[in-house]
Amino acid sequence: MCSRFSLAEERDFLATRLGVSAKSLANYRPRYNIAPRQEHFIVTTEYENRKLTRARWGLLSIPGNQGREQYSINARAETVESRPTFAEAFGRRRCLIPASGFYEWAGPSYARQPYWIHRRDDDLLLFAGLYAHEEADDNGVPINFTILTCAANPTLATIHDRMPVILSDRDADDWMNPGEQAPFSLKSLLIPAPEALLLVQLASPLVNNVKNEGPELLASSGTKWQMSFNF
Repeated sequence: MCSRFSLAEERDFLATRLGVSAKSLANYRPRYNIAPRQEHFIVTTEYENRKLTRARWGLLSIPGNQGREQYSINARAETVESRPTFAEAFGRRRCLIPASGFYEWAGPSYARQPYWIHRRDDDLLLFAGLYAHEEADDNGVPINFTILTCAANPTLATIHDRMPVILSDRDADDWMNPGEQAPFSLKSLLIPAPEALLLVQLASPLVNNVKNEGPELLASSGTKWQMSFNF
């Protein structure tokens, strides 16, 4: 699964990399500890142009009152088309969620070690996502999103059995295409990232608290954990 991620790229690089205007990122600020139900943004296409939209992490899965609602922050790629919470969005509202990296935890419950996972070449990660138009919150954000997950590749399997679906640039455009007449064909894109794409780096335990922010969360003693694989 993916329950925490970061996006801390320089603004102009991010605009160029995502193919959007720098003006659309006017309110952007680096984030090192993005958590469920926090505000982020999604990337969609409109008339063949990419568009950024403010969105909150988590699709409403069980309505309720007085804070009893339940939200799905992840959707399993294997069953996304058959789950009522996700089926309509899978057919019509697919998006990207940009990230610098994401976190996972391993070890016993009393001593969980966080890891920051990011691209070996430090390029941007493009998560496959779904979004829905829902009632605007107090900040006027009317869109929620979820991140698709798939089985972990061998690089991550010893930490967790799931990982976010990471798309290439070419696949990202196909995934977002609102004119796709056969969305089921897109399931072939929802596969584990290549084993050599990612690095797993020890992260600071400070990341365990969602209130903590800053680049100091990304590393513990600056150690990169290569695991026992030969890349």
